[in-house]
Amino acid sequence: MDKNVFHESETRTPQGGIISRLLANIALHGMEKALGVIYEKSGGSRGKRIVVRYADDFVILCETQEDANKAKDEIIHWLLERGLSLSEEKTRIVPMTEGFDFLGWNFRHYKVSDRKSGYKLLIKPSAKSIKNIRDKLRQIWLSNRGKKIGAVITELTSVVRGWANYHRKMVASEVFHELDKLMFDRAKKYAKQRHPNKSDKWRNQRYFGRFNHDREDNWVFGDHQTGAHVPKFSWFHIERHTLIPGDYSPDNPDPDVQGWFRKNRAKQAKDYNKSWQKIAKRQNHVCPRCGDSLFNGENIHKHHSTPKAIGGKDTYSNYQLVHLMCHQQIHNEKTQ
Repeated sequence: MDKNVFHESETRTPQGGIISRLLANIALHGMEKALGVIYEKSGGSRGKRIVVRYADDFVILCETQEDANKAKDEIIHWLLERGLSLSEEKTRIVPMTEGFDFLGWNFRHYKVSDRKSGYKLLIKPSAKSIKNIRDKLRQIWLSNRGKKIGAVITELTSVVRGWANYHRKMVASEVFHELDKLMFDRAKKYAKQRHPNKSDKWRNQRYFGRFNHDREDNWVFGDHQTGAHVPKFSWFHIERHTLIPGDYSPDNPDPDVQGWFRKNRAKQAKDYNKSWQKIAKRQNHVCPRCGDSLFNGENIHKHHSTPKAIGGKDTYSNYQLVHLMCHQQIHNEKTQ
């Protein structure tokens, strides 16, 4: 649109673009109904098929291979009516005993002796997802070899917290402990590269300690001057995903729906130290700047209500927790 005049565009939306997911959801709306999937008010489905969709990626679960083949034919026809087609490379029909990857997780039935069916469904981080996070962490350590510890901690903390929060809803304890071992080895190498002429004891005292006083762990990588430290993956306790009721959506303005999401997001406060939990509770787990839930996926910063430059104290009453972008907006307004 230019001056209220529409101009036809010959350029397609780039894959991965901000608008592409929204357009995919619009184009694929009605897929569940076309496949005969029926949902209960609680959010569960009843019937012989289940569809799980995220943007243009989706999985159709069926009880038999015969029905899976039938569902594939039906969805091909349904997509053709919309000018779309399945990716031959990505489309497969597999038994649950073989499993499949979806959204960074591996879904698979494992044989067990304590179940009537003889199988148990386990959802774990996929091999590709684990490789990607290991490569990313390794690259962060390598790229920060010559930088001060504060920069290293900031970058690593964001990545660890984001990946752990995403995968903590699944069977990830073993993977979390493996990643903690990788992080410890990399932290030791970082310390040795920074101070090659110092002893192991000196480097350990300089870069490790019990930074999180809520945990009996003296081998946390951090900065003794500021108290900043990198959280461990294993600190993020595994908690099963809470099924979202019916057609609830974070964008639904209904007070009951918004209340449900605020209540469930507030549970994430326990991932932070007790002082931050206390501040978050006082704010009712809401960002005072934008009014949205503190735990909506954005990075959180601690803010002084009264700046220290004009006499503000380091006290609970003068602390607020705000989103990173909200924090930047606050300080930008004060400098104008």
